[in-house]
Amino acid sequence: MIPLKIITRLPAAFLKLFLLLTALQVSVYLPIAQAAEVPKGIKLSKDQTLKRALRGDPESLDPHLAIGIPEDQVTRELFEGLVTQDLQGNIIPGQAESWTTSGDGTVWTFTLRKGLTWSDGKPLTAADFEYSFKRLANPDTASPYAWYLGAMGIQNASEITKGKKPVSTLGVKAGPGNTLTLELNHSAPYLLAMLTHRSMNPVPRAAVESHGRDWATPGKIVVNGPFTLTKRVIREQIVLNKNPEYWNQKNTVLTEITLLPIESETAALNRYRAGELDIVSSIPTTHFTKLSNQMPEQLKTSPSLATYYLTFNTREKPFDDVRVRKALSYTLQRELITNNIMGQGQTAAYTFTPETVTGFIPPEPGYKKMSAQERLSEAKKLLQAAGYSKEKPLTFNYIYNATDSNKHIAVAIQEMWQKSLPVKVNLESLEWSTYLQRKLDGQYQVARALWGGDYDDAITMLDVHTPEHGNNSSFYNSKQYNQLLDQAKQTLNREERNRLYAEAELILASDMPIAPVYWNSNNYLIKPDLRGVSYDNPEGRIYSREIYRIEQ
Repeated sequence: MIPLKIITRLPAAFLKLFLLLTALQVSVYLPIAQAAEVPKGIKLSKDQTLKRALRGDPESLDPHLAIGIPEDQVTRELFEGLVTQDLQGNIIPGQAESWTTSGDGTVWTFTLRKGLTWSDGKPLTAADFEYSFKRLANPDTASPYAWYLGAMGIQNASEITKGKKPVSTLGVKAGPGNTLTLELNHSAPYLLAMLTHRSMNPVPRAAVESHGRDWATPGKIVVNGPFTLTKRVIREQIVLNKNPEYWNQKNTVLTEITLLPIESETAALNRYRAGELDIVSSIPTTHFTKLSNQMPEQLKTSPSLATYYLTFNTREKPFDDVRVRKALSYTLQRELITNNIMGQGQTAAYTFTPETVTGFIPPEPGYKKMSAQERLSEAKKLLQAAGYSKEKPLTFNYIYNATDSNKHIAVAIQEMWQKSLPVKVNLESLEWSTYLQRKLDGQYQVARALWGGDYDDAITMLDVHTPEHGNNSSFYNSKQYNQLLDQAKQTLNREERNRLYAEAELILASDMPIAPVYWNSNNYLIKPDLRGVSYDNPEGRIYSREIYRIEQ
């Protein structure tokens, strides 16, 4: 076998060659991007500290229990999986230095780097990855990402997470030597990209077994990434320091990172202007145009693999009625939200998967082809047919996590609905962790949501609406939709996969368990003396191991 090193976003010609050779049962070698280093001649600043704003306070720093964006932003600095990404989002080696695959793509073998250690100096081996994958699958862990192993196609994963098979049968095995083998039920062309997700990070068995759920806290946590956790004050700050045990610590320049949970975008902007923050990744909509003129060199905008949407609790009346869901979705003035409220490069969305996915062309559902007036007329008919009128208005709660932009959007949507339909909407602003828990527990009626894809394939978006997915907050379950996605997962040809995904999108639009609002964009404010910030990564991931400050 020849090492297979795949860049996620391959040029079409290389992708066709790879698929052809795979069909012939030949392992393939492809060139791969390497981790960035400080260019020669650059004069580094004596100050190599960084301060960033988080969009909320992380619920957990355990890679297997973490759920949202704030959690992802911190765990990415503390842990590293078999593979990782470069500044553009291409796959590069992480804890594994190379890998091979069988001709049919169902067996992957990763060779770990020699001399890997945990932050406590103890050796890190392939057995740690085997333990971690099995801990993720174990129903006792209750991970919101247990479904992820099944989505990858790892043998017996779905049965294990449902309690139908023992954890020992998971298709993950350490050895011989320092290798880790993954056995799949079917080929997964996007497997390498999936391995960059935080749930694929190793966790230290000794610390987990010694401290239980409290292991991921200061003084107890053991990590393998470029930084260690030295301090955490809930809702105030998280302090990370450079990890001297990290395999590539000689090319990690930053010495300390301070992460500040700030849910108010305006407050974060004010602290950025005052020099108290170096990076802000959520810009107040009311300041965007002014910032574009005042500091264009610090404001960075790029397309994102993420969708802002409304999720309906289909388990609860009246949102178990598709007519109600469609009426509310059809009444949304998406272009008004993207152009007048946001105005930061977002695109009005009528389907779920953004067009940033390579080769994917979003289909046009019937309601997109209607005029705004036609959609509104249809919405009124649907709501009337569902039994609602001025005398009997539809009354419900809309929850959202407390950020400035979420509030502006919620107020605008409330006005759209109440102005055009016999509807009364109560807006409820929640702190991040409360919002997350309410949504996942189904203790809501309508909620604001944002889903960011984890890799460059439409399945990373569409999977969220399947029953196994830990973030399926609408509790949608369609046999036809699920079957299409299962078929797509076993299809090597990307063009054919995208065709199946488009069919699934139309089913989703017909059943309307969620209402897409817009495809998001990445927007950052970055201090001019910073280099190595991966602001154009479609998944919105910044890796601080790449960042350094220069003298100005």
